[in-house]
Amino acid sequence: MLGCVTFILHLVWESVHLSLYKGYEKLGTGWRLSLMATLGDVMYVLLAVLFMSLVKENVTWLSHPTFVNYGNLALLGFAIALFVEYKALALRRWGYGDRMLLVFGVGLSPLLQMTILLPLAVYIAHL
Repeated sequence: MLGCVTFILHLVWESVHLSLYKGYEKLGTGWRLSLMATLGDVMYVLLAVLFMSLVKENVTWLSHPTFVNYGNLALLGFAIALFVEYKALALRRWGYGDRMLLVFGVGLSPLLQMTILLPLAVYIAHL
């Protein structure tokens, strides 16, 4: 369930904010690019949940996530987004268009995406 929720949330976000990037054309365009980016996002979310389960030495936390768990997921999502964006910029995989707001030298949209959608996906999947 978590994978499906994550896929839908990230596909919508990726499709909406794609126009804020530039220089990504070598990776693809349109829906194909949004789909590839979304699959990467799903992988990062599932790895983040696995990481938290390993740290907590308990996978049952997903059955009863707490406010602290959601906060930790948001922090982890922020760290993942920073890593992905810095790596992509260093490798020149993409850049940012004039409309992208920057924070810490990276786009605000991808930072918000992982910070918000990672805990939101866990919350929705838990309902």
